[in-house]
Amino acid sequence: MFEGARKQRIKMTFVLLPVCILIVIICYVYGAWARAESEKQLVPRLAVDSMVKGLRQYQRQTGQFPGDFSELDKRIWKYKTAPDFGSTKRTLLVANYYYVYAKTDPLTCTIWAIPSGPKRDEGSTHFLVVSPGVIRHWKGPALGKADIDRISSEPTAGLLNVLGMTEQGIIDQRSVGKTRAGLF
Repeated sequence: MFEGARKQRIKMTFVLLPVCILIVIICYVYGAWARAESEKQLVPRLAVDSMVKGLRQYQRQTGQFPGDFSELDKRIWKYKTAPDFGSTKRTLLVANYYYVYAKTDPLTCTIWAIPSGPKRDEGSTHFLVVSPGVIRHWKGPALGKADIDRISSEPTAGLLNVLGMTEQGIIDQRSVGKTRAGLF
């Protein structure tokens, strides 16, 4: 009936094989990217700069530092749903950092920033003494649970040495004026 060359049909398997290979490659790349992003979320990220900014703003408005984080939240942060500040209202967990706040006198407060979570060893522990114009800053290795129990809102130089903390220098913001460099 029909003479001549028959039309070649592409077999369905030749079409499906490249499509399946492409889907496998896309799924593998997406899975690797998603794993990397979830791992990145576990690394502690320090947020003490914004915390100090809020504390300083509170101090300028009231003439003293807040007694705890709930006072800071009511006046400065104003979260719609307040975070869990712990039973003492002086602790906060943000971005895999555990913060411990203490007001030592009306014009001085301290902040411990301790890395937490499964990748806590990738972070550094920070201790700050904040006053209206000056910040003293110590930095050291991530603290273990036993060391965390030993911290104090007013640690001695000996305790800071035992914990491996070294002073990073004094940040004098009285001479900086309106331009403000980051803490870290």
